[in-house]
This record gives sequence, C-alpha cells and structure tokens, in this order.
Amino acid sequence: MAFGEEALKYLNLGIESEIAAYVFYKRAMKLVEDQSLRTVLGKFAGDEKGHFLTLEDAYDRQVRSECWAPYKDILSRSGLPDIDELVQETHKELLGKIRTLKTKKDVLQMALLLEKEAVDLFTNASSRTKEPEAKKIFDYLSSFEKGHVQSVEKELAAL
Repeated sequence: MAFGEEALKYLNLGIESEIAAYVFYKRAMKLVEDQSLRTVLGKFAGDEKGHFLTLEDAYDRQVRSECWAPYKDILSRSGLPDIDELVQETHKELLGKIRTLKTKKDVLQMALLLEKEAVDLFTNASSRTKEPEAKKIFDYLSSFEKGHVQSVEKELAAL
C-alpha cells in the first residue's frame, strides 16, 4: 500500500529525529563519568538506531530511492558513524550544546527535551496519517518514546 505525502513527510522527520537522538546519546556517553547513566544512554542510543532502521525501511519500501541506502549502511556499522551531515539545522544547534553540558542533570534534561519532541512528532504523525501501516509505525514509536520519557524522568527524580 502506497503512503501519501503526509506519511512520507513524517517518516522523513522521524528519521531525522532518530538520527539526532542517536548522535546525542553516543556523544553524551563520552561526557558522563557515571557508569549507570552511561549504560542508560547506551541503551537509548541502541533504541534510537533501531527506530531509525524501522522508519528508514518503511520509507525505503515506499520510495525505493538509492540515496537512502547509504544512511542504512552507515548506521548498521558499529561505533559512532560520521553522520553529522544528515542532521538537520535545528538538531545541529541542539547537538552543538552538548559540549556545554556540565552535569548529569544537564544531560538528562536535554535527553528529556529530545524524547518529548519525539513523542510529539510521532503522536502528531499518527493523527495526521491516513494509512493504517504508517499509523501503526508512528503509534509504536510514540509509545516507545513515552517509555524513554518515563525512564529519563525517573533518572532525574533520583538525582
């Protein structure tokens, strides 16, 4: 079933959002001393990478465009891929702030911001999408990101 313009637009926005979150978590892991927080950030990075691949796969099945292949190839390698050129301006600004994060609380507050943005994005995407398959993807990601929000809030509450 072919997705409409709206669903494709949101798949694209979701892909950008997940890439930015992945880069954020991988970079933040290098900044924090706290091993338990590092573990949480590493898990989140892995989740975001998985979400990216889900969205990318859905987009690829719809568009089958060659220009998308390198994204998947880059992200399926281990370690931190050099994907900064794939990150949009708004996310670049956010990622630029990583160096200014001094404390565990700073890192968690930025993570919370990213996760809440993702929840809003996928909730909005689901409500504006007509295709059931796309809706299912967006609903799944929205509920997953809500889990991340709760995890980050729990970490913040424990500080």
